[in-house]
Amino acid sequence: MFTNSTSPTPRGWGGCKRLLSTVSLVVLGTGCSSLLDVKNPNNVNEGDLNNPAVAAALANGALSATARAWSNVLTPYSEATDELTWIGSRDAWSDLDQGYLTGITNEFVDAAFPQVAQARWLSDEAIKRLRAFDSAGTLQNRGNLARSYLYGAIAYVTIGDMFNDFPIGSDHQVAAPPLGPANMAQVYDTAIAYTTRGIAIAQASSDRSLELSLTAMRARARHAKVVWQKLNPFSAATIANPLVDDAAAVADANAALALRPTPDWKYQFNYSSGTIGTGIGFEVNQRLESRLGDLYIVPTSDNKRVLGCDSTIGCQIRLTDPIDAVPDPVLWNTITDFVAGVQYGALTVVSAREMYLILAESRLAQNDSVGAATFLNNIRLFNRKSATDTTKLTPYDPNNPAHPRALAMLQHERRVNLFLQGRRLADEYRFGVPADKWPANAEAVLQPGTVFPITNIEILANCHIQQTC
Repeated sequence: MFTNSTSPTPRGWGGCKRLLSTVSLVVLGTGCSSLLDVKNPNNVNEGDLNNPAVAAALANGALSATARAWSNVLTPYSEATDELTWIGSRDAWSDLDQGYLTGITNEFVDAAFPQVAQARWLSDEAIKRLRAFDSAGTLQNRGNLARSYLYGAIAYVTIGDMFNDFPIGSDHQVAAPPLGPANMAQVYDTAIAYTTRGIAIAQASSDRSLELSLTAMRARARHAKVVWQKLNPFSAATIANPLVDDAAAVADANAALALRPTPDWKYQFNYSSGTIGTGIGFEVNQRLESRLGDLYIVPTSDNKRVLGCDSTIGCQIRLTDPIDAVPDPVLWNTITDFVAGVQYGALTVVSAREMYLILAESRLAQNDSVGAATFLNNIRLFNRKSATDTTKLTPYDPNNPAHPRALAMLQHERRVNLFLQGRRLADEYRFGVPADKWPANAEAVLQPGTVFPITNIEILANCHIQQTC
């Protein structure tokens, strides 16, 4: 059984002895006990991980660690945006809410850092071992290697999006120096390389589902790298030219859309009481340390929950659709599911909607607002106006003077369709839209592009940072 009682050290320790205790969040393979002849799979020796029979468990361990890290780092990230707001008692949440992101001792970022490091290390470790099995001709299911590439790509993109530096080369016993802020684009290159290798495996085995997830994630990584380049360094030119037009990302987005089995496809991490819950669900829906932001919802009179929000009657949404002037139905559905799931709600990593947004942004960057509208309307067709109105949202027409300008429409669709998916902070920076809780002297205001630093837990443990190696 997966336990969340012990945090790994920040050098990416994911200890091999704990690797098989990191149970998959979705049933993808056989349990560890059926793979190894041991009474307690949590205590297997590292040498046992050289057995090709553990390939599925290695991949599932990487999945579970990455999903846990994602749900936990997403909470402070979202708190730093307008998506969440602080209502509890812990001042570290208040710092994030007000756009102060660089505190190395912020307890919530400090707690998330080693989980992200573990996800990165476990994914890399699974890839290394499964590649060795593959080279030796002993890997029975190459899909496990392709899956490991996917989880590694997700971990690397998360690092690039949320941290300004990271000791990528660290092993679970040997520290490595950080990449350096100027070199962080390399993490996106790794994600692109991983997904490319995974796609080749998925294509060779005709696994369209896995090929789709990897292709969509490669589109996501390529788009994110260009966003990173626009923010590092940040200048007035970023806001003047915030749009991404990357031919490779466009090609991947189109390829992913061609592979999807259903129009509104999503790749999600699924959680349950039998595995682990989500950090973000616990803080928002259970502990009530944070709640959804004021620009999105109407809170209850005690300022805690979303007014009238449950799986039956939905939520009172403050943000309206800019064309139909109804409570935005995308938010309604997302927030209703999130609240109903308490701490076990699924979290979206990448989706068909994001592929359409990448395509729309590319067209808009080329001053083709009509082409952009076509892709935005593909998303709008997914949504009814309300729970009781089966009419679809009105298509966007950039030539209609009553409709928003194309850039504003893109920003709205990104805002609602990527809600609580770790995209908002970069969008606030590049589109010049500060969060509502940031004061004028906040780091996020004075230094746009600011993300989380290497935190204290790693600083104290890494001799390269301390310069004691």
